[in-house]
Amino acid sequence: MREFHAVSTGVSLLTNAQKAGIVPQSVRTSDEGYWTEVLENAEKVQALYGFLAEDPQKHSAELNTLYRATEGRDPADIEVYLVGTKTAANELVRRLLERNLREAGYRIFTPYEISGYFGEVSRFDPAYAKDEFVKGLGDLLDRLIYLGIKKKQEGYRVRFNPTGGFKAHVISCALAGFLTGSEVYYMNEDFQSLVYLPHFFYLPKGKELEVLEFLSKESCLTGPQADEFLKQYPDEIDRLSTYQLLEVEEDTIRIRSLARAFLQGLNRSTG
Repeated sequence: MREFHAVSTGVSLLTNAQKAGIVPQSVRTSDEGYWTEVLENAEKVQALYGFLAEDPQKHSAELNTLYRATEGRDPADIEVYLVGTKTAANELVRRLLERNLREAGYRIFTPYEISGYFGEVSRFDPAYAKDEFVKGLGDLLDRLIYLGIKKKQEGYRVRFNPTGGFKAHVISCALAGFLTGSEVYYMNEDFQSLVYLPHFFYLPKGKELEVLEFLSKESCLTGPQADEFLKQYPDEIDRLSTYQLLEVEEDTIRIRSLARAFLQGLNRSTG
């Protein structure tokens, strides 16, 4: 099955290169002048790529996560969208990661850059740069949701990887995954393994609302009462449990706080 991975891309490669002495540690990733100069210097770019190629998973958090998530699959069936910003440092990283991915046989989705603040603040007023950054977040979320839906319609298994980048971009990437009902995974360095996040966001409808309304009036259902309720609403309870709105354990069904908050908001808007 074909897969589409949207990967929020940061600059872990550059910080690791600094630790290894490939790049001066005094240079900040926000230094547009320095990284623009590196981008235009083929020798420096090649030195960074050589560092990446030595051990892609050790030197890049994004590739470490992606390669683990796609292990054992045919790279030709996997399309990767490296979500990046309009900054010299991020552009440099994405070029290097894309090269490594292509050499490994992966397909690259045409990148779409969003404001990274540092690219604008070096040329424009800080207030304008901030506004562009915020606007870019909205554009990014809209595009990621569109792509998630479109790729699913085309038969892809859609997966979001919010590992790197600004916190705001990481959140946007994860939120797009939740809103499109896609898989969301990231790399937890303490665990040294992939973490797949549960589905945090879902809008109940139809009989699902009936289930939640009923359970909101009960502390929980247990024993025969829970069994009977499960027989009456098997599909609805399965979906609500998948999206973390219900807690189902053996012979117990309990509504979660998230579902109660949703019902309260719904009642306020319709009351």
